[in-house]
Amino acid sequence: MQDEHKTYKLSGVLKKVLYCNEETKYCIAVLENNQKICGQYFDTSIEKIVGEEIVLTGNWITHKKYGVQFEFETLELKEAELFFFLTKIVKGVSKKMAHEMLEKYTEEELVEILNNKPSELLNFKGIKEKKLQTILQSWQKFKHLRELGSFLSKYRVTSNLITKIYAHFSEVENLIERLKQNPYILIQVKGIGFKKADEIALSLGLDAKSQFRIMACMNFTLREYCDNNGNSSISKEHLYRLLDEALNFHNEEVLYESCLHTMLAQEEISQTSENRFAPRMLFYAESRILEFFQNRAKELPNKKIVSNFKEYIEKKEKSLGFELSSEQKHAVEIINEGSNTLFLIGYAGTGKSTSSRAILELLEEIVRYDDIMTIALSGIASQRISDTTGYNSATIQSLLVQHKDKEYFPYKVILLDEASMVNSVTFYQVISKIHPDSIFIVVGDDGQLPAIGAGNILHDCIKYELAPVCKLTKIYRQNEHQAIAVIANEIRQGEIPQYQDEYEDFKFYDISINNYYAAKNSQTQQNFAQLRNENTERILNSILHIASGYIKELYALIKEKKINKALTLFQIITPMKGGVLGVENLNIQLQRLFNSSRETSKQTRLYEYKLMDKVIHIKNENMKAQTMHMYKTSSSDFVEKRVFNGQLGLIIKLDFDEEKCIVLYPNDDMVVFYDFDMLDSHLSLAYCLTIHKTQGMEYENALIPMTFSHYIMHNTKLLYTAITRAKKMCHIVGEEDAFKSACKRIETTKRESVINDILKEHFN
Repeated sequence: MQDEHKTYKLSGVLKKVLYCNEETKYCIAVLENNQKICGQYFDTSIEKIVGEEIVLTGNWITHKKYGVQFEFETLELKEAELFFFLTKIVKGVSKKMAHEMLEKYTEEELVEILNNKPSELLNFKGIKEKKLQTILQSWQKFKHLRELGSFLSKYRVTSNLITKIYAHFSEVENLIERLKQNPYILIQVKGIGFKKADEIALSLGLDAKSQFRIMACMNFTLREYCDNNGNSSISKEHLYRLLDEALNFHNEEVLYESCLHTMLAQEEISQTSENRFAPRMLFYAESRILEFFQNRAKELPNKKIVSNFKEYIEKKEKSLGFELSSEQKHAVEIINEGSNTLFLIGYAGTGKSTSSRAILELLEEIVRYDDIMTIALSGIASQRISDTTGYNSATIQSLLVQHKDKEYFPYKVILLDEASMVNSVTFYQVISKIHPDSIFIVVGDDGQLPAIGAGNILHDCIKYELAPVCKLTKIYRQNEHQAIAVIANEIRQGEIPQYQDEYEDFKFYDISINNYYAAKNSQTQQNFAQLRNENTERILNSILHIASGYIKELYALIKEKKINKALTLFQIITPMKGGVLGVENLNIQLQRLFNSSRETSKQTRLYEYKLMDKVIHIKNENMKAQTMHMYKTSSSDFVEKRVFNGQLGLIIKLDFDEEKCIVLYPNDDMVVFYDFDMLDSHLSLAYCLTIHKTQGMEYENALIPMTFSHYIMHNTKLLYTAITRAKKMCHIVGEEDAFKSACKRIETTKRESVINDILKEHFN
């Protein structure tokens, strides 16, 4: 029998990594003698040490699935650790160069030179001033990372998180000392919650009932609750219940009350109404939004724009080439009567864009064309509102960046489109820049998914009529064979549409298990799981077959350099990331179908990136970039450009010498340069996207998989949002009963908000 307490040694060359969890760093790998090993490796990505000779300490275990394995506690490189890190982590040092350095100096001497006498390295062949700067910048980062890693690895912090912590606090001096004084500052880093910071704090001897600890937990819990659930406020009872769970306390209300009063006094938390509270930032944002609309409502109306409205509309309809409905005329009339604010609300196909154009053309009677600006959260939504109205457009963030030094935007009319996507903080940033004399038009669809992030601004503004509201309800369709808008609106109301009829723009492909419920109840769990797997494969094959019909057109658009159109030609939209019909697997399958490039590719943890891949940027960040003109003329200059979560691009170059992935974002006239080690955190393949990622976007053709595997995510709002992303053709492929149940499952979740807390007592 194996002695569990004895520690064994094992060595060999690492042949292959079978599995690695990026978060926990737990991995399973194979040595060259085919011996399986498993354990956690924190120093770097284990993929980087494949082919290296390693020494392990640990114990032998028998896994029920994988058999005998060596579970290691430590994993070290047999070759000098410094040699490994110089060649694998520090940029600019080749293996040959590292050998030469270590032949001339001991490890201690080389570390001393790198730290204090780097100019000595200029004596080595191949190192000039520019190369030396690259080496030193990378070495400094590595050195601090190693120090931080040594401190944090004792608390089971993964190397992935150590890298994130370092990136977040890179400007902080004496970081380790700061962490010892207050480990809860780690909560500022995305991916680190209260639990991990608390583990470190308690290990350092902090009193479990200290006010310091409880306040840190209260702050984190409140923020996390709002971020994850879309709420901007919480009841005291609910907050205390969450604190009990996080701190493992019971009946500590007195302690909580004391901390809550302290945090209210310090203005870290705000009280929104009796027994309801909000993070300070969200309270500030929403109370200012409320104040903004209330102030505008007090202002006297502007003069009428045209005196004979009926005559004006008749002329306008002739120039537009169609008649406006009574609802659309009413929207234009509200602005004509002198209102400085309008909420123009309409479901899919009700003519929001047409109405927007008519309103803006009316306003052009009193302001210049360039005084009008349309804005939206995403680049594609911004481009679409510009295309449909004919007026200038920008993304919200680009406009904020452009005018960050000015008190107000320099426009007399601002139209915000796709307002359902805009959360409290972003909405506040917009209204804080709108001049009191400017006209503000908010356009949105409250049938869509609410914004990602806290707040429910569009819903609250409509509910409490914070400004005039015009609702468009009449659906426009060019002919009876076009059904996207009709089907989407029936689903929004919880009705099952006529989805099996023949339409020009909608098709349902029924790939179901015969007598699904009977099979589920009569078969063994194993047999039914097998049935499900087989049906899922059939759905996948059908998806790939439909997708293949767009390959020829896609490449024709790329050849014609119509990259914008190529990126929005065809999109698969699914509610979940995991599983056979989730985003990750579908991206891999679709990449094989759409991208046959034989150029060298770059493999990352999740995806392999190839030339001409369709990709999406997944975080808001300033990036090293060039304009299209700069890139085409091979300029050596760069600009810093803000790249936003959700921007679609095309990989136009993989530079293996410089370790760069170069992506063209045609909507924004920019080419962005990604370091290879940024790909996992900043980029993703975009052949398939989640429904949330496609909010505010529009595609010529869209396909939505429908399976009971996604049942937890199925509801009317989600399906309505997905279907209305399609402009020309919407394909739904999958299980009929799953589709029907999604159509009837009305989303009833109500977001709690600061605006609602402040106003509900007044309106009750």
